[in-house]
Parts: sequence; structure tokens; C-alpha cells
Amino acid sequence: MDGGLGSILGGLAAALLALGGAVALARIAGAAFAIAAPQDAEAVPLLRLLAIGTGGAFGLAVLLAAPGRGMFLPERVFDAEGAWAGSLSELLARHALPRAEALAALPQALLGADPAAAVLAWLALLGVLHGSVTVLRLWHGTARLRAICAFVMLALHTALLLHYAAYLLGWFAAQLGPWLFALALLAFQRWRYGARAAH
Repeated sequence: MDGGLGSILGGLAAALLALGGAVALARIAGAAFAIAAPQDAEAVPLLRLLAIGTGGAFGLAVLLAAPGRGMFLPERVFDAEGAWAGSLSELLARHALPRAEALAALPQALLGADPAAAVLAWLALLGVLHGSVTVLRLWHGTARLRAICAFVMLALHTALLLHYAAYLLGWFAAQLGPWLFALALLAFQRWRYGARAAH
């Protein structure tokens, strides 16, 4: 990596933009759900919780089923010449959205090709079924259609946000390298002494 000031400032700007993108995606998800859902949907928090849980399980299943999931192994993350060594913009250009081969691997995940991915994929499928039954039981007519749209949009937004955040956090971890462990130790020490002081 270049050590020049321009490279450092460019990397910082890209990181701030990426973090802003994650925050914006989360806000868009909440706003889209509020707009699409029936007016009484807030009285049924189960719909929102099911959508978030389903999207989270689906996003994790896609990450674990993807052919390139090995890049998240610690030795790959901290490899100075590995897949994380490039710029953040290059990484997100390739991985900000789930790749076609990762989605194509989901049917094999459902059949148990990878146990963790299989469990998460089945949880996502059960979440879709539970969400559908909840919508069919509680709403009718146009409100039912709005509830289904709200559920699907929030679930997909959650899955996309999780996928995006996983690669963003992986890149930050790779850039911090050994400093990551120092920061984690500092945070743990602060938490430990803070908890002791509170008692």
C-alpha cells in the first residue's frame, strides 16, 4: 500500500463514504418499511422482527455458501498480499452486492453441503413462511399486499446490509492488522475497569 499522504487521505475518504453508505442503507430500510407497511403494522412488532431475522439469516447463508467464503479466515484477512490488500473501492466494486455464484450455491446449502449455511438457509426459509402466515392472518385486501411488500423489502435490505457490512469490517480488520488486537485489548480493559468501578 502506498504510504503517501494522498493515498492515506483517499483511503480515509473511501472509508467514510462506505460507512455513510451503510448508515444510509439502514435508514432507507427503516423508511421503506414504514412507507410500505399498513398503518397498524407498528402495533405488530412481530412483522418487523421476522423480516430482520429472515434477512439476517439469508445474508449469513449467502456469505457462508459463497465459493469465496475462505477469504474471511483470519490468515487470509491478515495476509498483506491477499484479497483484502487492495483499496476499499476496488473491494466493494467486486463484493458490495452478493455475486451470482453465491446465490447459485444456496440450493446446495439447503441440501446440507455446508452445515452452518444449511441451518441459516433453512432458518431464512422458515422466516419467509412464518412471515407469510402472519401477514395472511392479520391483514386483508390492500393492507395484506402492503404488509407482504414491507416484509420482503426489509428482509432484502437487512440481507444486503449484512453482506455489505461483512466486507467492510473485513477490510477494516485487514488494514488495522496487528493494531486490531491492541484496540480490542484496550476496549476490553476499559470495559473491565468500567464494570468494576460501577460496582
